[in-house]
Amino acid sequence: MVLLGHEQHGVPPEALRLVHQVVEIPMVGTRLSLTVAVAGSLVAYRLAGLL
Repeated sequence: MVLLGHEQHGVPPEALRLVHQVVEIPMVGTRLSLTVAVAGSLVAYRLAGLL
């Protein structure tokens, strides 16, 4: 299961307590977050083994 956080608020603390592993997408530049759609697309691409 993949849990994606809200662009502004992230994943709620009560949900974080239930997960086995937390990963972040490394970013360069001034943007503080990706949209959930973009982040989800990157995760799906990586999980598909295409990177």
